[in-house]
Amino acid sequence: MKQNLAFDLDALLVFGKVVESRSLSKAATLLGMPKSTVSRKLTKLESDLGIKLLRKNTHQLTVTDLGEKVYSHAVNILAEANGVRALVESSKQEPQGELRVAMPVFIGIDYASRVGATFLQRYPQSRLDIRLVDSMVDPIKDGFDVVFGPGPLQDSTLIARKVFDLHLFLCAAPHFVERLAEPITAPSQLNDVPFIDFGFGGPRKFTVARNKRRFELSPPVRARANNFQVCKQYILQGLGVGAMPTQIICTNELREGSIVPVLADWALEPLAVHMIYPFELSFSTLISAFYETACQIIVENIARSRDLELGADGSEELLGP
Repeated sequence: MKQNLAFDLDALLVFGKVVESRSLSKAATLLGMPKSTVSRKLTKLESDLGIKLLRKNTHQLTVTDLGEKVYSHAVNILAEANGVRALVESSKQEPQGELRVAMPVFIGIDYASRVGATFLQRYPQSRLDIRLVDSMVDPIKDGFDVVFGPGPLQDSTLIARKVFDLHLFLCAAPHFVERLAEPITAPSQLNDVPFIDFGFGGPRKFTVARNKRRFELSPPVRARANNFQVCKQYILQGLGVGAMPTQIICTNELREGSIVPVLADWALEPLAVHMIYPFELSFSTLISAFYETACQIIVENIARSRDLELGADGSEELLGP
């Protein structure tokens, strides 16, 4: 494999911290190193890359256009590099110690308990403290080793590794659809229909796609809840159109017809769920082991969901798009 550029990965971390703090002094404090070391590493990085990353004067520090692009790539490079290091370290010793984990309630008790039980059985020297949370928490400020949530993050102090995509589909109660003045055949019509929003992490935009066409929805939110079971009850009561996961949670309702897909030929963009943890814990064998376990349980859950989709005669039943 040909090596075209040689530069210090630690210098990328320094550069990222300077970009985020917009100050050499603040970056040095956060990194726990002298300001002169920060300046020297930045100068060496610019020399190695052959480009100017920062503009400095007596009043402010700004990032060049190319520097902004380098920063965006640097966040991903650091995550991958530490993933490799963590993988190597995890192969050398058995994970041990306590891991504090925050999982959002929408992930579900079943998933959290299966991941936790599998992890504890597999690694007898480990201890685990899982908390289900109803809002986004910060792994550093709130005292967690690992946090599950939407990502990825543009923050070089945190690592975000995707665990799974939560696939969603639009749906409503049949009696709600029947009350509409006209059938919903285009995404734009949803902007005039009451919407049940899954509100973990605050309001967000929904985008639907069909082939190469994309449409961003901005419907009037009638109700918001950070739990899919609550949202499902709102939908069943005919209070509006909502977005629900295709896995398991609506299987019975779809089979019975008490919930029906809306705009079935348009797919909602999936919600990516990441495992987020501080950069300084990148080498933790506990975190690497927990990540692998979390991914394994998702694979098993998908297989379970697939089994539920099949009828007794082996024919598929509707679970949404």
